[in-house]
Amino acid sequence: MNNQGLKNLLKSIPRVRPHEILARWIFTKQPTSVAIDVTRRCNLKCAHCYWWKQEHPDELNDLKMVAFMKELRARGLSAAILYGGEPTLRPEVCLAASEIFHTTLAFTNGVNGFPPLINGQWILSLDGTEEVNDRIRGKGVYKQALINVKKAERPPIVHMTLSKLNRKSLDDFVTEMMALPIKGLGFSFYTPNLGEEASDLFIPFPERDQLCARILSLRKRYGERVGFTPAMARQFMVSGSFTRWNRYADCPVSMRVKCYQSDGKPKACTYGNDADCSRCGCAAVAAYRGALKPLDIQTLRLLLGLMIPDARARERRGG
Repeated sequence: MNNQGLKNLLKSIPRVRPHEILARWIFTKQPTSVAIDVTRRCNLKCAHCYWWKQEHPDELNDLKMVAFMKELRARGLSAAILYGGEPTLRPEVCLAASEIFHTTLAFTNGVNGFPPLINGQWILSLDGTEEVNDRIRGKGVYKQALINVKKAERPPIVHMTLSKLNRKSLDDFVTEMMALPIKGLGFSFYTPNLGEEASDLFIPFPERDQLCARILSLRKRYGERVGFTPAMARQFMVSGSFTRWNRYADCPVSMRVKCYQSDGKPKACTYGNDADCSRCGCAAVAAYRGALKPLDIQTLRLLLGLMIPDARARERRGG
């Protein structure tokens, strides 16, 4: 992408100021963002999730958590990613985060719906068609999540973590999601912990390369709402650029995003302290490197779409 193309893209960004974050990504090595486990609690026990398999510290109460977020913002961290546990178990904290930070991404399983956010975007984790998803996440989760999607004030982004449990449902799942009022659909690959064989979860690298190509073909069919660009695919593929960053010391997200547990203490990665970087499937790394190494207009546009909440709240059906 040429300099004029980048300037035009930056000019198109509204006043929530993600352009400041983007400029720091391009021109500095400063941390820009924070990832916070806003709660240690979760209302599901997903088969592929590391969370329930580990011990987690107590969580800061609402007042202390909000004060902690304000402190992080004062340090110059202007974007937040909210994890858990399940963030919707603390809706007031999520709302406060969306007021404190320039832009906020909040992950959810969708069971509790999508509480209000100001400068924020909900990301709904689903992992396949109803049968496949509910085998991973629990009976009735898919149906309840879709009910909440259809009545959401703002269209959520859906995110699928690909593993051996759901890889065969990819095409059907994308087709189903494209028929729904969602903002977009993103993908990551299951990341095992250190020492974990994960033979029933981790997708071998040659097959991962094939799945990347498959997702790109789905993007050609359905357009940019399938949020996976050729530049991102290259970052995930062993035949591409994967081996250039699959070590903690070379991870751009660990440099740019400060991660914290629910008690306010730091942790190494959004996936915890024990993630196996050599087998990483993190979409954030693929998006960051895909956008900037080298500059890629499609992936930059995707990132900006994440950071800019949809200002047009849809009318409720029947409302």
